[in-house]
Amino acid sequence: MTSRDLSTAAAAAKTNPTMKDLVEAQLPAIERQLGGAMNSDAFVRAVLSEIGKSPDLMQADPKTLLGGVMLAAQLRLEIGSGLGEFYLTPRKDHGRWICLPIVGFQGMVKLALRSEFVTNVQAFIVREGDDFTYGANAERGMFYDWTPKDFEETRPMVGVVATARMKQGGTTWAYLTRTQVEDRRPSYWQKTPWASHPDEMAKKTAVRALAKYLPKSTDLGRALEADEQKVQHLKGVDEVQ
Repeated sequence: MTSRDLSTAAAAAKTNPTMKDLVEAQLPAIERQLGGAMNSDAFVRAVLSEIGKSPDLMQADPKTLLGGVMLAAQLRLEIGSGLGEFYLTPRKDHGRWICLPIVGFQGMVKLALRSEFVTNVQAFIVREGDDFTYGANAERGMFYDWTPKDFEETRPMVGVVATARMKQGGTTWAYLTRTQVEDRRPSYWQKTPWASHPDEMAKKTAVRALAKYLPKSTDLGRALEADEQKVQHLKGVDEVQ
């Protein structure tokens, strides 16, 4: 390739940048958001890997995709379907593809633990055949008792419990029935982690329900507000033309 050909190719890339070009152009902003907590080059490689797996993400409105990427960077969560922290999810919106960020169960737990008042967060699925009761009395306060029939994960879900142990002592918990979990799914759930990782998303939903009773870190508050919503404008994201 001649120098003239290289110049032509460079000009074309600048005029019609690929999604890879756009993401890599945000590296300085990503580094600022990560603040040294994660390796920015590895973060960008994970982003490009996820985009490369999805033709729909490659066609998505760049502002929404970069908004999701920067939200993950702000929250310092790793992007990747195998990690369970943060997903970049394509969906159609008024005839064109956009990217919606979805915080996973592991991501929601990580964010909840950033509060200095929370020392442990767990969630478990209650299944058909389990012995599960809950209630309240003067001696125990709000309580639940759970004895699983076994740990077979193929039995249908009845509900899900999320618990948090507080630094000052005591445990806070929330229970959602299967119907309550399904009512909280977004309308486009069939092509999201709700379809591919239903148990993890059910546990994430229980942690979201629990969060209203917890002291919140700034990151958790931001995640609760932006989770599963279209993000186009975030401080630190350079304007995409």
